[in-house]
Amino acid sequence: MMHRDRPPDPDILVAIDALTVAVISVTICLWSDRLGRQSVLVPLAILARMAALGIFAKGVVWRVEIPFFILCTLLGAFNDWNSVVHHRIYRYTVPYDSAFSTIPTWMLLFWGMILRFFARLARWKNLGPPARPADRIGIGDWFVESPALKVGAQLLLILATRQWIYRTYLDPLFSWLPFLASLAIYLLFFFPSRHDLKLLAVFFVGGPAMEMLYIRVGHLHQYYLGWIGGVPLWIVLWWMLAILIWKDLSLRVENALRAWLVDGKRAS
Repeated sequence: MMHRDRPPDPDILVAIDALTVAVISVTICLWSDRLGRQSVLVPLAILARMAALGIFAKGVVWRVEIPFFILCTLLGAFNDWNSVVHHRIYRYTVPYDSAFSTIPTWMLLFWGMILRFFARLARWKNLGPPARPADRIGIGDWFVESPALKVGAQLLLILATRQWIYRTYLDPLFSWLPFLASLAIYLLFFFPSRHDLKLLAVFFVGGPAMEMLYIRVGHLHQYYLGWIGGVPLWIVLWWMLAILIWKDLSLRVENALRAWLVDGKRAS
């Protein structure tokens, strides 16, 4: 399978998405308990982000950007709903607006913005992202170059850790050990690059810090075993594992959308 080289994302794209997340984070800290206000402000912030991309950022391919944002929203919303409503491994402490979910709709929409920003951050030029996804998996001199195997192994790590935490979120030891083991497996068998290590450093601090802000200041949600400023150890490890996998999968998805919706139309 041939990969098309992808240039890194410039400062303006990262700044717009970072500012959008920051603005919504401020509204969470101030008005997370105001359902009506948040239900207006969060969509407005995301619409303003789209407008800013159109005005200030050059080269945004809307045929890719819009469906990718929708996919981010569906993925983030489903994971949150499955964790909170179905498995109840944590809970939101703010008003909600649906009989089918204890998560406010504005938060489900915000998850799309969060995942979009993380994919953008992983492509930020200042972090030196690779031009294409890495397909190598193995150990030392024993490895194969297989995109299908790489993607499948990453999805297996996600499935295994999610299924495990659904059963052990109350256990002070076994809630986090599988995440540590999965992170070790990734670092051992997936040939992490310098870019991967930079992302690990960013999310080791940034992921839990964002959670602490929403918990302590915004009073948005609550975890069990929240030893670290309201954040459990498994979440700290999950942030690091998740960004490594999302960095890879999000680039593949964007490339696939571009090949299908842009390059395919040009060729037809």
